[in-house]
Order: sequence, then structure tokens, then C-alpha cells
Amino acid sequence: MKIFRLFLLLLAAAGLAACSHSTRKTDMLRSVATHRADPAAAFVSGGKLFIRYAWENEPFYFTADLKETGMDEALLSLRGVKKGDVFPDKQPVAIVGREWGKVIKQTLLPLVPEHENQGLIIFLNTQETMLLRRADGSADLILLKDAPGEVEIVGKLDAEQFARLAYEQLKKMTAVSGTSYTRFLLRLDNVPMSPYVYVDTQNDLGMRLVLPDYYEVKKEMTSLGFSASFIYSFFIKSHLWGAVKAPFTTSHRLFAAGTSSVYTMFPPHVGDLDEVPPLNLSGDEMDLSDFNKWLDKHISKQNYKASVTLLIDGQEFFPHFMLAMQRAQESIFTSVYIFMADPYGLSIADVMKKRAAEGIDVRVVVDELNTVLNSGKNPELKPAEDFVMPKYITSYIRKKSRAKARTHLNPWSTFDHSKVYIIDRKLAYTGGMNIGEEYRYTWHDMMVALEGPVVGRLVKNFYQNWSFTGWGGDWAAGYRKLFSKKQREVNRAAPGMIDVRLMYTKPNDSEIFNAQREAIRRAKKRIYIENAYFSDDRIVKELIAARGRGVDVRVILPGKNDVGIMDKNNRFMANKLFKNGVRVYFYNGMSHVKAAVYDGWAVVGSANFDKMSLYVNKEMSLGISDPAFVSELTERLFEKDFENSEEMTEPMELAWTYFLINGLTNQL
Repeated sequence: MKIFRLFLLLLAAAGLAACSHSTRKTDMLRSVATHRADPAAAFVSGGKLFIRYAWENEPFYFTADLKETGMDEALLSLRGVKKGDVFPDKQPVAIVGREWGKVIKQTLLPLVPEHENQGLIIFLNTQETMLLRRADGSADLILLKDAPGEVEIVGKLDAEQFARLAYEQLKKMTAVSGTSYTRFLLRLDNVPMSPYVYVDTQNDLGMRLVLPDYYEVKKEMTSLGFSASFIYSFFIKSHLWGAVKAPFTTSHRLFAAGTSSVYTMFPPHVGDLDEVPPLNLSGDEMDLSDFNKWLDKHISKQNYKASVTLLIDGQEFFPHFMLAMQRAQESIFTSVYIFMADPYGLSIADVMKKRAAEGIDVRVVVDELNTVLNSGKNPELKPAEDFVMPKYITSYIRKKSRAKARTHLNPWSTFDHSKVYIIDRKLAYTGGMNIGEEYRYTWHDMMVALEGPVVGRLVKNFYQNWSFTGWGGDWAAGYRKLFSKKQREVNRAAPGMIDVRLMYTKPNDSEIFNAQREAIRRAKKRIYIENAYFSDDRIVKELIAARGRGVDVRVILPGKNDVGIMDKNNRFMANKLFKNGVRVYFYNGMSHVKAAVYDGWAVVGSANFDKMSLYVNKEMSLGISDPAFVSELTERLFEKDFENSEEMTEPMELAWTYFLINGLTNQL
């Protein structure tokens, strides 16, 4: 029944469009959000939900338009009580206030692990929690970030599973009380902008009820401070100071930025096929042995043994990473493009600071310019009213802490776009995810967890980058490369590990582009690509040529893109691909995934299909030809995303400006 899914609404946070309110109205909304004013009654009439309150002895209603069935959210509207109000077909709604806490408690009790120091991960609201059996035998529901490192995880309960159990418990409790209600208004605590959920079990309807926005997010960064910080970060720190501490890197990046601009300024002509041939449904795939020999010769010989675990979406990756940080015995190294100072980002930073205080070597490298830009950005989800967003995530990490944080400078608008997390020099994560609420809750993305000799290479890369981002810049990085002591190898190959090839984009070194272009040229049966930013004409030309050979070419693009200009370009490219027989899908939401399968060879990592990722920025991707991994990636990511996307069935009508945008995005 869909009703089980309705309870997912109890586990969501809110945040909607802003509008102004008088002080009185703000106080009224605040009282509802904090449950200082609970509803006196609720009912349904004429397709609307009415929730009656009294504020300072003045009655008023919140109203919401109801759907007929399914799951949705509704913005509550404030309405006064009018004389002569008539409500046809008035149907009562049961208000489940503090009793909802009893439902949750009764749902949790049977789930408590049997043995001491065991924990069950449960996803509630927008937080990861753990139902823990403590060493003294007591049971406790705690935040995952507060979990003891020695806890044994005995299972996970996702939001839908918990919703099913909570719904069954609600039915039991209402049956015992003898109520005949089928409509319920359920109270949510600790979700300030969404204090209630409406559930109609008879009509299979659930709606999250969202208050009008009544407060602005508080920030330490002022508008004037933001402008000054941007000027200092980009012009003074990244260019003037960057040229002093890293003269060779700055010069190299200037040359790379210039040559790549010239290279992409004159893209190849992307012609159309005379006819679209049928698919090659039989026959062999590309010769992987021969292809890997080509990669060894022309791309990279950085081939390492590793165990690889696929982690799709924030719900899989972040709890895995959070527990790994709690269990760290030696070090936590993090190098990311974006580290948001939103509530979820701060929760990650708090764990890092806590572990640093306990003697763990904690080091963080983030992009300099994005640290400044994101200080002026509102969190993805509306935080509590008393939340104050710190000025910089780096200063927050360092404040009253032994944790260390540095930034990667941006000479000539170049970036380190890779994402690498390393625990104890034995476990590493890489892929598309930065740190922040959108990566944890709302965006579709993926990472891989790595163990084995490949981690040693990533540790070496991190130490080199750490030296470079310090005061010494090029000089410190060069000294480390020439004279540093060889690190003790802690990662040995083990039975069952597979070959993983590390590929990079560095200024004037486009390994990731060259490897994937060759894979497209060699593919015989299938090419599946999922990427958020798709602007490279050379890749599009090769994909069309592959379709002309009868290859099944499919591309998944985000249906909702976080960068407006890239969304328009994606649609321009989608039309071109669709016209030439490529199957194009738009994912239902924002997909930030960077993954591809070329016959039996898979690529996952941080690189997009745009100029910056393929020719300029620092990027890292993995090339894997292990059949089991390629099969898992195909089944768990691509096949599911084909189902969760809308496939193009006809060309889109686009304005002439899209052609101009395509030319512009060749430089992005």
C-alpha cells in the first residue's frame, strides 16, 4: 500500500519561499512552529484542511488545499475566523500531538539490539540516528555523530521501513482506543518549518504542511564582508600571494587555461547521421585486454589492487563516513571542493573537531573561492531560527580545535574539483560528493569506498597537496617530493581485490578525457553515461559516431540543474543527441552523478563532461573493468536511474538563445 510511503513525510525537513510578515504575524507563526500554540481543532471541508488555533484569545485558521491521493506538500495559508462561516461536508481530523511520541517509542522498543554495544542505524527526519544498546544494558536513541567508535552495527532501517512500522503501530493504538478516525494531523517536533503532517488512510493521502517563511537565516558574513572577502580571496590571495608562494604552478595554470580556451574556442563540427542504424544486439564487446594495454601506454600505469564498495546517495555514503571517523585510530584526511557551513556540514565538522581533541590527526583541504562564495549562500534546508551560519567553514574547523584546515587557491580561475576522504591511511572514499545538506538529502550522487594498495597512492597525493596548500606552496611540495621519507605501507593486496586505474585531469594533461574518448571509439554494444554538466562537443561527436556504429548509447542528465546556464546547454545537447538516435533521459531531480559504462569498462569519479573538468581543473576518476563491479554499477545505478527518469520522445522546442549559450558553455 502507498500508505506506508506516506509516513516518509514525517521524516522530512522543510524550507520554502520567503515573504514578509508583521511582528504579530511572525510571533503567531513562531508559536505554531515551536508548538507553544497547539491546534484546538482540525477538520476537512470542501477539499481543504482547516486547522483552528487561538492566539492571544483571537481565533484563526491555517488552511491547505488537499490532493485527492498520493504524497505531496502544501504551504499553509493564514485565514481569520469569519462570522457566518459555513463548512459543507465537514469531516473531523484526529490531532495526534504528544501521543505521536508514544507511537514512536512503541515502534522503537522491539528494535533495540539484543547485545551490549550494538547499534541499529535509523533514518529519522533529516538526521541519522542510532538505536543503541549501551554497555550497561540500557537502550538509547542517539545521533549517529555521537555514536561510540566501538559499537557494532547490526543493521539499518531506512525511512520507508520505519514509516511502515510506525504506521502499523498507529493503527494498533487507534484500534485499542476504539477511535474510528481515518484522518490524522500528526505533530512533528524539531522540524521548525513543518510542524504537522496530514494523513488520510482511507484515501491513501499524505501531505507535509509547511509554514510560510517568517525569518531570515542568520549569518556571520555581512554583504559588505562578502564583497571584501571575495576581492581578497580571488585577487590578492589566489593571484598575488599565489604567484609568490607557487610561481611555477601559477604560470603553468595560466598557460593551461589559455591553451584550453583556444582549444575549446574552435570545437569540431558535430554533424548528423545520414540514418540511425539498428542496435548491435549480438556480437562481442570491446577487447578489454587490448584496451587496458592502450591505457597503460597512452594514459596511466597507476593501476592498483583494491576492494571497491559502491555507495549511492547521501544516505549510503555519509553514515558510512561518519562511523569511519568515529572509529579512526590515527588520522582523518579530507580534500573536497565544497564544505558547506550549513547544519549538516557543521555536524561533520564537529565530529572532526571532537576526534582531533582525542588525538586524531585531522586535516581538511577545501577550495578557497568556494569557501567564500558559500559563506553567502543559504542552506539547502531551512535551519532552526536560532541557527547562525559561520563566516568560513575553515575558521569554524580551526576554532578552539586541534583540527587543521587549509584552502586550495584559484589562480586564473582554476580549481581542485576532486573529492577524497581518507581514514587511518587504510580506507578512502572518492566520487562526486562534497559536504553539505544537498549532497546528504536532496541530490542524487555516488561515491566508492576503497581499501587496499590504491589507498596508499591517495595518501601520497594528499600529503603532496597538503604541502602545496601551506605557506611553502611550490617550494614545500617540491621539497616533499624530493626528500620526504617513504611512508610505511599499511595496505596490502588481499584475495578478491580488483584492479583500479587512477586517472587525472591536470592542467595540460587530460587523462580522463582521452581515456573516455578512446573507450567511446572502441565500444561495440553499449555506452551509458550519467553526468550533470554536458558541454563538450568532442564527446558529443564521438557519441553520435558510436550510435552510427549501432552502439546502444544512453545519456542521463539532471531534470533539475543547480546551474541554470548548464541546464539550458544540457537541453541543447540533448536535442542534438536525440536527433541522432541517442536515448536521452532527464532524471527526476538533481543528479550530480559522474559515472559511465563503456561495454565492460566503468568510470566513476569527480569529472564532468565540460571544459573545466576535462582540460583545466584537478580531477580524479577511477577506471574499472572488473565484471562484477561493472554489473553492479549497471544494475544499481543506471538501470534504476533509467526507471526514475523521463526519456525524451521528441525534440524540445528551444529559443535561439540556447545556441548562443552552447557557445558560451564551451568555455565553462
